[in-house]
Amino acid sequence: MRTEVSKFALIQASSVSDAVSKLTQYGVDNAVAVAGATDVISRNKNRITTMMQQYLIDISGLGLSYINGSSSSGFTIGATTPISTVANNSNISSGISVLSQAASAVATNQIQNMGTIAGDVLQEVWCPYVRNDFPCWRNGGNVCYGAIGDNRYYHSIFGGRLCYANHAGDLAPALTALGATATIQGSLGTRTVSMEDLIPGINVISGRVKENTVDYNEILTEFQIPAQPSGTVSAFYKARDRGTWDFALASAAVVLNMSGSTISKASVVLGGVDVKPHRATGAESYLSGQTLSESVIQNAAAQAVADATPLTTGIGNAYRVTIANGVVRKALRSLSSTPNASVYD
Repeated sequence: MRTEVSKFALIQASSVSDAVSKLTQYGVDNAVAVAGATDVISRNKNRITTMMQQYLIDISGLGLSYINGSSSSGFTIGATTPISTVANNSNISSGISVLSQAASAVATNQIQNMGTIAGDVLQEVWCPYVRNDFPCWRNGGNVCYGAIGDNRYYHSIFGGRLCYANHAGDLAPALTALGATATIQGSLGTRTVSMEDLIPGINVISGRVKENTVDYNEILTEFQIPAQPSGTVSAFYKARDRGTWDFALASAAVVLNMSGSTISKASVVLGGVDVKPHRATGAESYLSGQTLSESVIQNAAAQAVADATPLTTGIGNAYRVTIANGVVRKALRSLSSTPNASVYD
Protein backbone atom coordinates (compact mmCIF):
# COMPACT_ATOMS: atom_id res chain seq x y z
CA MET A 1 0.00 0.00 0.00
CA ARG A 2 1.34 3.45 -0.94
CA THR A 3 1.67 5.97 1.91
CA GLU A 4 3.07 9.15 0.37
CA VAL A 5 0.71 11.83 -1.00
CA SER A 6 0.71 12.36 -4.76
CA LYS A 7 0.69 15.84 -6.23
CA PHE A 8 -2.55 17.80 -6.40
CA ALA A 9 -3.68 21.42 -6.70
CA LEU A 10 -5.52 22.96 -3.73
CA ILE A 11 -7.85 25.73 -4.90
CA GLN A 12 -9.59 28.06 -2.47
CA ALA A 13 -13.22 28.64 -3.41
CA SER A 14 -14.53 32.18 -2.82
CA SER A 15 -18.15 31.11 -2.42
CA VAL A 16 -20.34 28.03 -2.71
CA SER A 17 -21.28 29.10 -6.23
CA ASP A 18 -17.60 29.45 -7.08
CA ALA A 19 -16.92 25.96 -5.72
CA VAL A 20 -19.75 24.53 -7.81
CA SER A 21 -18.41 26.34 -10.89
CA LYS A 22 -14.89 24.97 -10.36
CA LEU A 23 -16.14 21.43 -9.81
CA THR A 24 -18.14 21.70 -13.03
CA GLN A 25 -15.16 23.14 -14.89
CA TYR A 26 -12.67 20.44 -13.90
CA GLY A 27 -15.11 17.54 -14.16
CA VAL A 28 -16.17 14.40 -12.32
CA ASP A 29 -12.81 12.61 -12.56
CA ASN A 30 -10.56 15.54 -11.80
CA ALA A 31 -11.99 17.57 -8.89
CA VAL A 32 -13.52 17.09 -5.45
CA ALA A 33 -14.68 19.47 -2.72
CA VAL A 34 -12.80 19.26 0.59
CA ALA A 35 -12.87 20.87 4.02
CA GLY A 36 -11.19 18.54 6.53
CA ALA A 37 -9.96 16.32 3.65
CA THR A 38 -9.24 13.37 5.96
CA ASP A 39 -10.90 10.85 3.65
CA VAL A 40 -9.66 12.42 0.41
CA ILE A 41 -6.03 12.34 1.56
CA SER A 42 -6.42 8.70 2.60
CA ARG A 43 -7.74 7.83 -0.84
CA ASN A 44 -4.88 9.75 -2.42
CA LYS A 45 -2.32 7.80 -0.41
CA ASN A 46 -3.94 4.51 -1.40
CA ARG A 47 -3.71 5.45 -5.11
CA ILE A 48 -7.33 4.54 -5.86
CA THR A 49 -7.26 5.10 -9.62
CA THR A 50 -10.85 6.34 -9.94
CA MET A 51 -10.53 8.67 -6.94
CA MET A 52 -7.22 10.42 -7.61
CA GLN A 53 -8.60 13.89 -8.29
CA GLN A 54 -6.01 16.44 -9.37
CA TYR A 55 -7.91 19.47 -8.06
CA LEU A 56 -9.10 19.78 -4.46
CA ILE A 57 -11.62 22.62 -4.11
CA ASP A 58 -11.31 23.95 -0.55
CA ILE A 59 -14.67 25.03 0.92
CA SER A 60 -13.48 25.31 4.53
CA GLY A 61 -13.49 29.12 4.47
CA LEU A 62 -17.02 29.70 3.18
CA GLY A 63 -18.79 30.28 6.49
CA LEU A 64 -20.38 26.84 6.59
CA SER A 65 -19.15 26.01 10.10
CA TYR A 66 -21.87 26.81 12.66
CA ILE A 67 -24.49 25.35 14.98
CA ASN A 68 -27.67 27.37 15.52
CA GLY A 69 -30.88 26.67 17.41
CA SER A 70 -32.06 24.38 20.18
CA SER A 71 -33.98 21.15 20.62
CA SER A 72 -37.22 23.12 21.06
CA SER A 73 -36.74 25.24 17.92
CA GLY A 74 -34.64 22.84 15.85
CA PHE A 75 -30.99 23.03 14.83
CA THR A 76 -29.16 24.08 11.70
CA ILE A 77 -25.62 22.79 11.36
CA GLY A 78 -23.25 23.97 8.64
CA ALA A 79 -21.68 21.28 6.52
CA THR A 80 -18.06 22.09 7.40
CA THR A 81 -18.67 22.19 11.15
CA PRO A 82 -15.95 20.03 12.79
CA ILE A 83 -17.14 16.76 14.27
CA SER A 84 -15.58 17.71 17.62
CA THR A 85 -17.70 20.89 17.68
CA VAL A 86 -20.83 18.77 17.27
CA ALA A 87 -19.64 16.39 19.99
CA ASN A 88 -18.91 19.16 22.48
CA ASN A 89 -21.82 21.53 21.86
CA SER A 90 -23.84 21.78 25.09
CA ASN A 91 -27.18 22.44 23.33
CA ILE A 92 -26.71 19.33 21.19
CA SER A 93 -25.59 17.12 24.08
CA SER A 94 -28.49 18.20 26.30
CA GLY A 95 -31.19 18.34 23.62
CA ILE A 96 -30.34 15.62 21.08
CA SER A 97 -27.71 13.53 22.81
CA VAL A 98 -27.85 10.85 20.11
CA LEU A 99 -25.98 13.23 17.79
CA SER A 100 -23.30 14.28 20.28
CA GLN A 101 -22.76 10.64 21.26
CA ALA A 102 -22.42 9.65 17.61
CA ALA A 103 -19.92 12.46 17.00
CA SER A 104 -17.92 11.39 20.04
CA ALA A 105 -17.74 7.85 18.63
CA VAL A 106 -16.06 8.94 15.38
CA ALA A 107 -12.49 7.65 15.02
CA THR A 108 -9.97 9.60 17.12
CA ASN A 109 -9.81 13.08 18.65
CA GLN A 110 -7.54 14.19 15.82
CA ILE A 111 -10.00 13.03 13.17
CA GLN A 112 -12.88 14.64 15.05
CA ASN A 113 -10.99 17.96 15.07
CA MET A 114 -10.17 17.84 11.35
CA GLY A 115 -13.18 16.00 9.96
CA THR A 116 -16.53 17.68 9.30
CA ILE A 117 -20.13 16.62 9.73
CA ALA A 118 -20.72 16.50 5.97
CA GLY A 119 -17.42 14.71 5.43
CA ASP A 120 -18.45 11.95 7.81
CA VAL A 121 -21.84 11.58 6.15
CA LEU A 122 -20.48 11.59 2.58
CA GLN A 123 -17.21 9.70 3.05
CA GLU A 124 -16.32 6.91 0.66
CA VAL A 125 -16.85 3.33 1.81
CA TRP A 126 -13.96 1.56 3.53
CA CYS A 127 -14.23 -1.77 1.74
CA PRO A 128 -10.62 -3.02 1.42
CA TYR A 129 -11.23 -3.99 -2.20
CA VAL A 130 -12.29 -0.43 -3.06
CA ARG A 131 -9.45 1.08 -1.05
CA ASN A 132 -6.87 -1.20 -2.67
CA ASP A 133 -8.02 -0.38 -6.21
CA PHE A 134 -9.56 -3.73 -7.15
CA PRO A 135 -11.63 -3.47 -10.36
CA CYS A 136 -14.98 -3.61 -8.55
CA TRP A 137 -18.20 -1.77 -9.44
CA ARG A 138 -17.08 1.40 -7.64
CA ASN A 139 -13.72 1.32 -9.40
CA GLY A 140 -15.11 0.79 -12.88
CA GLY A 141 -15.33 -3.01 -12.89
CA ASN A 142 -18.30 -5.36 -12.86
CA VAL A 143 -18.06 -7.42 -9.68
CA CYS A 144 -18.35 -6.88 -5.91
CA TYR A 145 -15.36 -8.65 -4.41
CA GLY A 146 -16.74 -8.05 -0.93
CA ALA A 147 -19.81 -10.13 -1.69
CA ILE A 148 -17.66 -13.14 -2.55
CA GLY A 149 -14.49 -12.60 -0.53
CA ASP A 150 -13.53 -11.17 2.86
CA ASN A 151 -16.75 -9.53 4.02
CA ARG A 152 -16.33 -9.84 7.78
CA TYR A 153 -16.12 -6.14 8.66
CA TYR A 154 -17.12 -3.74 5.89
CA HIS A 155 -20.09 -5.29 4.09
CA SER A 156 -23.85 -5.33 4.45
CA ILE A 157 -25.85 -7.83 6.47
CA PHE A 158 -29.04 -6.48 4.85
CA GLY A 159 -28.30 -7.20 1.21
CA GLY A 160 -27.21 -4.90 -1.57
CA ARG A 161 -27.14 -4.23 -5.30
CA LEU A 162 -23.90 -4.09 -7.28
CA CYS A 163 -21.89 -2.99 -4.22
CA TYR A 164 -22.37 -4.53 -0.75
CA ALA A 165 -20.04 -2.17 1.14
CA ASN A 166 -21.39 -0.62 4.35
CA HIS A 167 -22.10 3.07 4.63
CA ALA A 168 -19.27 4.02 6.98
CA GLY A 169 -20.35 7.21 8.77
CA ASP A 170 -21.45 7.41 12.40
CA LEU A 171 -23.40 10.66 12.13
CA ALA A 172 -25.80 9.62 9.36
CA PRO A 173 -27.76 7.11 11.50
CA ALA A 174 -28.23 9.74 14.22
CA LEU A 175 -29.31 12.41 11.73
CA THR A 176 -31.71 9.93 10.11
CA ALA A 177 -33.25 8.99 13.46
CA LEU A 178 -33.75 12.70 14.23
CA GLY A 179 -35.60 13.30 10.95
CA ALA A 180 -32.90 15.63 9.60
CA THR A 181 -32.82 17.11 6.12
CA ALA A 182 -29.86 18.31 4.05
CA THR A 183 -29.51 21.28 1.70
CA ILE A 184 -27.46 20.78 -1.46
CA GLN A 185 -26.38 23.51 -3.89
CA GLY A 186 -25.45 22.84 -7.49
CA SER A 187 -25.37 24.46 -10.91
CA LEU A 188 -29.14 23.97 -11.28
CA GLY A 189 -29.97 25.58 -7.94
CA THR A 190 -30.60 24.46 -4.37
CA ARG A 191 -32.53 21.45 -3.15
CA THR A 192 -33.38 20.09 0.29
CA VAL A 193 -33.70 16.34 0.79
CA SER A 194 -34.39 13.91 3.60
CA MET A 195 -31.58 11.76 4.91
CA GLU A 196 -33.23 8.78 3.23
CA ASP A 197 -33.07 10.60 -0.11
CA LEU A 198 -29.53 11.80 0.58
CA ILE A 199 -28.30 8.25 1.23
CA PRO A 200 -30.75 5.89 -0.49
CA GLY A 201 -28.26 3.08 -0.98
CA ILE A 202 -26.50 2.04 -4.16
CA ASN A 203 -27.24 4.14 -7.22
CA VAL A 204 -25.29 5.48 -10.19
CA ILE A 205 -24.60 9.24 -10.27
CA SER A 206 -22.66 10.70 -13.24
CA GLY A 207 -21.35 7.23 -14.05
CA ARG A 208 -20.20 6.52 -10.48
CA VAL A 209 -21.55 3.77 -8.23
CA LYS A 210 -22.19 5.36 -4.83
CA GLU A 211 -24.68 5.34 -1.96
CA ASN A 212 -25.42 9.08 -1.73
CA THR A 213 -27.09 11.34 -4.28
CA VAL A 214 -24.70 14.33 -4.16
CA ASP A 215 -23.37 14.82 -7.68
CA TYR A 216 -19.74 15.62 -8.43
CA ASN A 217 -20.52 19.34 -8.93
CA GLU A 218 -22.83 19.81 -5.95
CA ILE A 219 -22.03 21.00 -2.42
CA LEU A 220 -23.87 19.84 0.68
CA THR A 221 -24.16 23.10 2.64
CA GLU A 222 -26.30 22.47 5.72
CA PHE A 223 -28.21 19.98 7.84
CA GLN A 224 -31.55 20.90 9.41
CA ILE A 225 -32.77 18.99 12.47
CA PRO A 226 -36.42 19.60 13.36
CA ALA A 227 -37.61 20.53 16.84
CA GLN A 228 -38.02 17.47 19.05
CA PRO A 229 -41.22 16.98 21.07
CA SER A 230 -41.07 17.58 24.80
CA GLY A 231 -40.00 14.42 26.60
CA THR A 232 -37.86 13.11 23.72
CA VAL A 233 -34.91 10.96 24.78
CA SER A 234 -32.19 9.56 22.56
CA ALA A 235 -29.02 7.49 22.55
CA PHE A 236 -26.30 6.14 20.26
CA TYR A 237 -24.22 3.03 20.79
CA LYS A 238 -21.40 1.70 18.62
CA ALA A 239 -19.62 -1.66 18.73
CA ARG A 240 -16.20 -1.85 17.07
CA ASP A 241 -13.28 -4.22 16.94
CA ARG A 242 -10.95 -1.82 18.77
CA GLY A 243 -11.79 0.80 21.37
CA THR A 244 -10.87 3.72 19.15
CA TRP A 245 -10.39 4.57 15.47
CA ASP A 246 -12.34 1.60 14.11
CA PHE A 247 -15.51 1.81 12.09
CA ALA A 248 -18.67 0.24 13.45
CA LEU A 249 -19.25 -3.48 13.35
CA ALA A 250 -22.74 -2.21 14.10
CA SER A 251 -24.21 0.90 15.68
CA ALA A 252 -27.68 2.00 16.75
CA ALA A 253 -29.23 5.47 16.92
CA VAL A 254 -32.46 5.54 18.95
CA VAL A 255 -34.85 8.47 19.39
CA LEU A 256 -37.95 7.95 21.56
CA ASN A 257 -40.81 10.41 21.89
CA MET A 258 -42.20 9.77 25.36
CA SER A 259 -45.65 10.42 26.81
CA GLY A 260 -44.94 9.86 30.46
CA SER A 261 -43.39 6.41 30.60
CA THR A 262 -45.00 5.30 27.34
CA ILE A 263 -43.26 5.48 23.98
CA SER A 264 -45.49 7.41 21.59
CA LYS A 265 -43.08 7.19 18.64
CA ALA A 266 -39.74 5.47 18.10
CA SER A 267 -36.95 5.94 15.57
CA VAL A 268 -34.35 3.15 15.43
CA VAL A 269 -31.61 3.39 12.81
CA LEU A 270 -28.70 0.98 12.48
CA GLY A 271 -25.28 2.01 11.18
CA GLY A 272 -22.35 0.06 9.79
CA VAL A 273 -24.52 -2.86 8.66
CA ASP A 274 -26.08 -1.76 5.35
CA VAL A 275 -25.30 0.25 2.23
CA LYS A 276 -27.23 3.09 3.90
CA PRO A 277 -28.41 3.97 7.41
CA HIS A 278 -30.78 1.09 8.06
CA ARG A 279 -34.15 2.09 9.49
CA ALA A 280 -35.39 -0.76 11.68
CA THR A 281 -39.09 -0.34 10.97
CA GLY A 282 -40.05 -3.54 12.76
CA ALA A 283 -38.48 -2.32 15.99
CA GLU A 284 -40.01 1.13 15.57
CA SER A 285 -43.52 -0.30 15.15
CA TYR A 286 -43.07 -2.68 18.06
CA LEU A 287 -41.83 0.02 20.46
CA SER A 288 -44.73 2.40 19.79
CA GLY A 289 -47.12 2.23 22.75
CA GLN A 290 -44.70 0.24 24.90
CA THR A 291 -43.06 1.03 28.23
CA LEU A 292 -39.37 0.23 28.30
CA SER A 293 -38.60 -2.98 30.16
CA GLU A 294 -36.00 -5.65 29.64
CA SER A 295 -38.44 -7.89 27.78
CA VAL A 296 -39.51 -5.01 25.53
CA ILE A 297 -35.86 -4.19 24.84
CA GLN A 298 -35.10 -7.81 23.97
CA ASN A 299 -38.07 -8.03 21.62
CA ALA A 300 -37.31 -4.70 19.94
CA ALA A 301 -33.71 -5.73 19.30
CA ALA A 302 -34.89 -8.99 17.75
CA GLN A 303 -37.28 -7.06 15.51
CA ALA A 304 -34.45 -4.72 14.44
CA VAL A 305 -32.53 -7.57 12.78
CA ALA A 306 -35.41 -9.82 11.81
CA ASP A 307 -34.94 -9.03 8.11
CA ALA A 308 -31.15 -9.44 8.09
CA THR A 309 -29.70 -11.41 5.17
CA PRO A 310 -26.00 -11.75 6.01
CA LEU A 311 -23.50 -12.75 3.38
CA THR A 312 -22.67 -16.46 3.30
CA THR A 313 -20.49 -16.46 0.18
CA GLY A 314 -16.84 -15.87 0.98
CA ILE A 315 -15.90 -15.66 4.65
CA GLY A 316 -19.36 -14.50 5.76
CA ASN A 317 -20.56 -11.87 8.22
CA ALA A 318 -23.52 -13.47 10.03
CA TYR A 319 -21.86 -12.86 13.41
CA ARG A 320 -22.61 -9.16 13.00
CA VAL A 321 -26.36 -9.85 13.16
CA THR A 322 -25.79 -10.73 16.82
CA ILE A 323 -23.78 -7.55 17.32
CA ALA A 324 -26.48 -5.45 15.64
CA ASN A 325 -29.03 -6.98 17.99
CA GLY A 326 -26.73 -6.13 20.87
CA VAL A 327 -26.19 -2.46 20.01
CA VAL A 328 -29.95 -1.88 19.85
CA ARG A 329 -30.26 -3.44 23.30
CA LYS A 330 -27.42 -1.31 24.61
CA ALA A 331 -28.85 1.95 23.25
CA LEU A 332 -32.32 1.19 24.62
CA ARG A 333 -30.95 0.10 27.99
CA SER A 334 -29.15 3.43 28.33
CA LEU A 335 -32.61 5.03 28.23
CA SER A 336 -34.06 2.58 30.75
CA SER A 337 -33.19 1.45 34.26
CA THR A 338 -30.69 -1.24 33.15
CA PRO A 339 -27.98 0.65 31.23
CA ASN A 340 -24.98 -1.49 32.15
CA ALA A 341 -25.89 -4.89 30.80
CA SER A 342 -23.43 -6.44 28.35
CA VAL A 343 -23.92 -5.72 24.67
CA TYR A 344 -24.05 -9.48 24.13
CA ASP A 345 -26.67 -10.24 26.84
